Formats: sequence, C-alpha cells, structure tokens
Amino acid sequence: MIGIIQEIRSKRTIDKLSLITAPTVIAVRSGEQTTIPVNELVLDDIVRLEMGNQICSDCIIMNGECEVNESIITGESIAVHKKEGDILYSGSYISSGSCYARVEKVGDNNYIETLASNAKKYKKPRSELRGSIMMIIKVVTVFIIPISLLMIIGGLSRSQNMVTADDVRRTINSTSGAIIGMIPAGMFLLTSVALAVGVIRLAKKNALVQDLYCIEMLARVDVLCLDKTGTLTDGTMRVKATIPFENDLDYDIKDVVGSLLSATGDNNQTAIALGNEFGSMAKFKTINAIPFSSQRKYSAASFEEVGTFVLGAPEFVIKTRNKMLEALVNENVSQGYRVVLIAHSDKTIENETLPPDLEPMFLISIEDHIREDAIDTIKWFKENEVDIKIISGDNPITVSEVAKRVGVAGAEKYISLDGLSSQEVIEAANQYTVFGRVTPEQKCLLIRAQKAKGHTVAMMGDGVNDILAMREADCSVAIASGSAAARNVSHLVLLDSNFSSMPSVVIEGRRVVNNITKSSSLFLMKTFMSICLSIIFILMGRDYPLQTNYLLLLEMFVIGLPSFFLALQTNKQRIQGNFLSNVISRAIPGGCALVINVMLMYLYREFVVHTYGAGALGADIFTSLLVLSLSWTGFMVLIKICEPFNAYRVFLVIITFALMLVTIILMGDTLGITAFDLTQPVHFASIFLLISLVLLTYFIVSMVMKLLVTIKVMTE
Repeated sequence: MIGIIQEIRSKRTIDKLSLITAPTVIAVRSGEQTTIPVNELVLDDIVRLEMGNQICSDCIIMNGECEVNESIITGESIAVHKKEGDILYSGSYISSGSCYARVEKVGDNNYIETLASNAKKYKKPRSELRGSIMMIIKVVTVFIIPISLLMIIGGLSRSQNMVTADDVRRTINSTSGAIIGMIPAGMFLLTSVALAVGVIRLAKKNALVQDLYCIEMLARVDVLCLDKTGTLTDGTMRVKATIPFENDLDYDIKDVVGSLLSATGDNNQTAIALGNEFGSMAKFKTINAIPFSSQRKYSAASFEEVGTFVLGAPEFVIKTRNKMLEALVNENVSQGYRVVLIAHSDKTIENETLPPDLEPMFLISIEDHIREDAIDTIKWFKENEVDIKIISGDNPITVSEVAKRVGVAGAEKYISLDGLSSQEVIEAANQYTVFGRVTPEQKCLLIRAQKAKGHTVAMMGDGVNDILAMREADCSVAIASGSAAARNVSHLVLLDSNFSSMPSVVIEGRRVVNNITKSSSLFLMKTFMSICLSIIFILMGRDYPLQTNYLLLLEMFVIGLPSFFLALQTNKQRIQGNFLSNVISRAIPGGCALVINVMLMYLYREFVVHTYGAGALGADIFTSLLVLSLSWTGFMVLIKICEPFNAYRVFLVIITFALMLVTIILMGDTLGITAFDLTQPVHFASIFLLISLVLLTYFIVSMVMKLLVTIKVMTE
C-alpha cells in the first residue's frame, strides 16, 4: 500500500505537467488583432508577439525582428536574435523586439509538447531491490505449488485403508507448516517501512522523495550527470577583477558603469554582476543609448560633455588589432572567466553606429559564482568512486574551467556536441567528462549511452531542457529553485536547492540497502530451511515434522523484530555486489544450520526410539526439542549476522535473548514446548545434545560463509 500510494501520487503530479503557461495570444484574423485562448490557435494563424510574451506554438517570423530567450529548450539564458524566416519554438519568451509570425504547429505537435509528452510517461526507477524481492517471491511460488501437491498426496497415501478425518488433519498440519515456512512473510513490509523511514529522514534534510525506490537507486549510482548552472554554480555572476588601461582619461569606473547601466536598462546576468560590484547610479546625463544585443555583443551610451562609453565583448568593441588587449583577454578566458571591455570616445553615437576612435579603458573579468558547497560535494563523490559528467548548453571551454575549479576529475576532457550526429554523441559519451552546446535530445542520448555500458546513472537538473535526460536516468534529482516541469518529473527534489544534500541522500540509500540485505537474509534463512526439509521428508516418505506454531518463536523474535531494528540502524558502507546474491549468500549458511540441527534431532529421536522403545522419547518431548532447536539455532545465526558488534546490536541481541526466555516460560504450551524431566537420562542427554548443537551453529555458519566466499572468489 505504501508503494502503491507513492506511485499514484507521482503519476498524478506528472499528468499535471504543462510547459505552456500563456492563457491567451494575439492573432490577426480578418485584418484585425484579436485576443484568443491559446487552445483555439489553428495552422497558418498569424500571431503578434512582443517583449514578455511566451511563444505558445512553433511558428515562423513573417515580419519584424526580436530576441528570444530559449533557455527552456537549450539551457542558455543568452537571448537569441531572430529575423524574418527564422523559427520560434513554443515555450520560449520574447526578451526584446516584436514580430508577426505564422503558426506552423499546434497542440501536441509543438516541439515543447513532445518534451512534455515524453516527461509524462511515468517510469519507475530501475530498482534492483524491488526486482530481487519479486524474483524471490516468484521462485518460492515455483517451489510451493509442486511441493504442496506432493506432500498432500504423500500424506494421504500413507493412511491405513480409508482416508480418515485425522489423516486429513495430519496432512494439512504438516503441509501448512512447510508452506508457511517457505513464505518470506514480512520482506515487502520490511523494505517499504525501511524506505519510508528513509523518506522521513530525508525530508528533515530538505529532500523530497517522490518515489520510494529512488533512494536505493541513488545509493547505487556510479555516474552522476550534472548541469553546470544551478548545481556547480548558483546561476549568478560576480566581478572577479578589473584591469585599467593606461590613457589620459580620468573617469571613475563606478560612475562609468552606473551611468551605462542606467542609460541602457540592461538586466542580464552580466549587467546584474556589474551593478552589484559598481552600482547603477547615473552620474552623467544621457544623450543616446544602445541596449545590449546578443547579435551586437555590446551596449553603449553617449553622455553630455563626456562622450560615448561602450560595454561589451572586446573583439566586438575594439575591432582593430591590439596585442596587449588580446593577451589579457586570452589569459582570462583560459581561466574560465567571461570578459567585457569598457571603451571610450569623445564623439557621440550617430544612427546607432559607434564612433570609430574607441580607446580601451577597463577590462573586467566575470566568473560564474561557484556554490560554496560544490567543491566538498564533488570531492565526496570522487572519494566514493562516483564519476561526474557535466552536461550543459554553455560553451564547453567555460564549463570545463568551472569543472576544474570545483575539482571534477577529467574536467580537461571536453567536447562541443553542436552539429554532431546521434552516433557521434553516443561514441563521445564515455570518452569525455564535459559536454557543451548540448540539446535536450543529446542529453537523453548521453544518459542512454552511459546506461548501455552497465552504469547506474543519475541526472541532476533544474530546467525543462533537462527533463528528457531525467526521465531516461535511473534516478533523477531536481532543484526546487529550478523549473516546475523538472520538479514534477524527478524522483527526488532538493527543497533547499542545496547540492551538498546529495551525499546525505546517497548515505541514506546505503543505510537502507545494506540493512535490508542483512535483514532479508533472516527471512530467506527460514525459506531455505523449509524448502530443503520439505524435499528431504518427501524423499523419505515421512510427514513434515514442523507445524505452524512451532515456527512462532523463530518468526517473532529471531526474524520479525530483529529484522526491523537491523533495517533502521546507521550504515554508511558502500553497496557491494548484487542484492540477490548477497542475500542468498547470507541466508544459505543459516538455512544449512537449521536443516542440519532439525535433521540431527530427527535422527536422534529415531535412534532413541529404535534403541529404547517409543516411550523413551515421547512426541511432546520431540516437539519441544524441535522448537527449541529451531529457535536457539536461529538466535545463533542472528548473533553471526549482527557482527561486527556495536552498542546498538549488542543491546538488540540481549533484548532478543530476554524476550525469547520470557516467552518460552509464559507461552511454552502454545509454542509446543513441554518441560523436561532432567532426572531421566534420555531427557538429560537430549538437553545436552540441544545445547551442543546450538553452540556449534555459530561455527557451522562461519564455515559455510567462508566456503561461499571462496567459491565466489574462484568463480570471479
């Protein structure tokens, strides 16, 4: 029920996903501009788009020019200049200018809707834990059906003459004892509760889990894919250094930058960084201004009695060769900084044309603001053998330098995916660490290529351009400060947008998986024992000796309670090997010990009866020996599983021991335990044999475990 409720909630959240938020659009119909709902647009409609409008359908510009923010698709916040004949993609925004455009696609055919439709395909995490438990249940079911039929047929065939009610009762008790013993009852509940506790713990650390099993998948991840913005950097920029040039100009940089920003009204990330560093107070009176354009790569303004100041990319501001300027620019770019130049001319702007005699005044280097926690977090993943891949829509050189600064291993291996075919992208996936100029489809291909190499891949993103990759990944992580679309499709959301929360999530997953592996071995120990004993007694032609109430002590105090407490303890160890093989290798030694001790008790009874007669060791005493042998043998296995000991596990063993003793004393009759008369030699010998077998259990389990480890090493 816990799992079902969680999955239904996730599916409903994803169904609500919508990337087009504009409710209406201006369309030209019958020569008049009319505001209509977006869902009423049809092919070949002419729409008017202006600054601030969201593009609601894929269309082609018929008249006018504009700049478009396509970050929802490409991940880049820099505006793209569009002119007549260019395509406008739905979901993008007009950042400046206006145009008339013809609608090319509507509804689900829009590019942005193809992203959304893929995101809406609900996909469970590829959980090894869940798959292994389901496999165990299926295998046990395969054994249960034929064994139960053989036991029923064999039990009834051993009756004398006609089958009586007592024969039927005896057969049912025998068969049900075997079948119920085979069922690993509680494993699903144990797993769900352990994962649910993990969800609660992570919620306290501001991590919202939207699918239970994603905790496990993130703990198994060996490749973590990140977008630069929002993970390594926080999306903001800051001025790193200011380099003045020698000239006769005597202007304060704060006055120059403040006046420029005030005159042009620029509010992009570069302008914000400059404003934070130098302020935006206007010192000079504006005559004329040219706002920043991604096509021009500069902004400029002319001021009374001062002349013109230009701010922009150096190669677009000063077009004549300047070796000193080029050397400074190259030095800063090679370190991953963005550089802008401020130049001056005594002349003013004419017809939006810059004066030709511009002289450099200041070179300003700007850096992406690295998250304070990014370096330590990357270091933690490196120490835990998790490869980091940086996938970004930005320039790969810039991304590579940022990756180097935070300590990403192999950050110097970068490539631009611009113009590469799908096959080339797949081939590059495992050869490089940093990928730049990546489209949403290419991000998805990179994830798929990593998975094809056998990696468990997590994708961490914050934008709509990440959602295809997030759906393809084994585990997807979104940042709360990112887009709602990314949050809706992710398995996990970092509510405080804190990258440093990731190690906590991985550690929580390790705790769950490692502890469930230990605890599950207790359940399968009983399953293994029941299957083996059932087959042995079928071959012997005898009734199965263990009834359902004989297993109560084992199930309650050796398997039930300890397994839950073991599942909730602290465990930061890395996950080693396959869950199923780990559980089976831990369960077989305990199961073997139970089988050996039960069979030795059975053979002991046969020996006593054959030597001293049926009355020497009655059925009630034999039943008591079986129940005590099962229970205390299981307890010794529990001690072995609890190794290495700490205060928590020592306390668990002591409490379990005490509860078993109290239960035997108070409920012995219900459990099938009868008091022994130690004055009788047979009873005394029986108790001595019981204690010896229980003590030997520890050594039997240890030997079988060592044997399995040796076999595993030899096979590898």
